[in-house]
Amino acid sequence: MNHDANHGGGVFIALMAGLAIGAVLGILFAPKSGKDTREDLVEKSERLMEMGKESVSDVVGKTRDLAESGKKKFEELKDAVK
Repeated sequence: MNHDANHGGGVFIALMAGLAIGAVLGILFAPKSGKDTREDLVEKSERLMEMGKESVSDVVGKTRDLAESGKKKFEELKDAVK
């Protein structure tokens, strides 16, 4: 089993959480009006959500590729044993 793939998911989650917390703190402590701050929070959260969707899509694609590769290798080994 490849533990690097599992570790990468944890790193990604920690990175996304860190980015979200940093963005929120930066916006909250910026000298802006409440309306501007809310607009900034919405904009930043939308960007973070889009980044998350793209990353999840990448992980799903890589997982599919890995599964297909494993399936092919299994078939090759099965044929070699026969």
